[in-house]
Amino acid sequence: MGTDRLVYFRTDGNSHIATGHLMRCLSIADACFSLGMKVCFLVSDRESEALLQSFDPACRFPVSILETASYDDPEKELTEVLGMLNEAGQAEQIFFLDSYYVTEHYLSAVRTAAKVAYLDDLQLFDYPADLVINYDVIPESKMPSYKAAYRNAAHTLLGASYTPLRRQFTDLHTDCRDKVSNILVTTGGSDPYHFCLKLIEAFRANSSMDFCQLHIVIGRLNEDKDKLYQLASELPFLQLHENVADMASLMGSCDLAVSAAGTTLYELCAAGVPSISFCLADNQLTATKAFDEAGAIPCAGDIRKHYEEALDRIMDFVTDMSGNFQKRKAAHETMRQLVDGKGAMRIAKELDEI
Repeated sequence: MGTDRLVYFRTDGNSHIATGHLMRCLSIADACFSLGMKVCFLVSDRESEALLQSFDPACRFPVSILETASYDDPEKELTEVLGMLNEAGQAEQIFFLDSYYVTEHYLSAVRTAAKVAYLDDLQLFDYPADLVINYDVIPESKMPSYKAAYRNAAHTLLGASYTPLRRQFTDLHTDCRDKVSNILVTTGGSDPYHFCLKLIEAFRANSSMDFCQLHIVIGRLNEDKDKLYQLASELPFLQLHENVADMASLMGSCDLAVSAAGTTLYELCAAGVPSISFCLADNQLTATKAFDEAGAIPCAGDIRKHYEEALDRIMDFVTDMSGNFQKRKAAHETMRQLVDGKGAMRIAKELDEI
């Protein structure tokens, strides 16, 4: 079908909800574009538009701001969205929604004007959609309950093989090196609990970490950026990375990683970098537990409630893994088997068929 299809991606990113929704939709949009589909993004405000365009500097995809939209109340925009879809009158249009605030009424209404795809993390209700995607790490024993949760969906794509990673993570080849020299740290688009600053202090206080270079990725919404740059000018072991275009290469250059939950954990799996995670939001709890139970990425805990304990576990992990090549090699292989980086294309091909 390809060129007969127009996919509207409805999502947002801002200081309240971070940037993950935008990033994963862009990955799927890129795959759709490569298959010949037309793509348009719909957002609720100029902050979302600016973030989206910063992630897509070539401006391959048009972006429209909905006049009546609010990122946390989709019902406000419903009349405008339906008017836009009905006015377009394109038989092969798909409305792809990625929002935690969706309602059953919203999905049902939009489905009268277009095919509807929904990217889900939370299983809040049984979504009335033509396609539901959930790329949780799902044990085989839990797959029947996942399928039962989506009875209203005409089609489902379930499991980590549908993780929508950027193209740079497809067929990524990395090695597990003999020694640990570089450690990656990422908190996502923001760092509301000042984790990076506290981790730096932990490294400064631990003389056994002198062999490590700490590579911190500064998200676009990180309010501690100035303090981090000041510390980087004083500490030789600290390197900062901002506006990283090729995250796959940066991950591949590191031997261990410390990361907040989110899409980054899937990227680290595709790169095969032995990692430990931590939680800083309720919607991350299930994912970190699943990665832990799969034997891929252990979880240090929820830094909102048990900050010091989580930090201690992270430092213990770094110390232990740094001295054990076989453990790192085993983690590397388990992670690579879980995520192969081809999920965005699998989703795009399904969108081309529904």
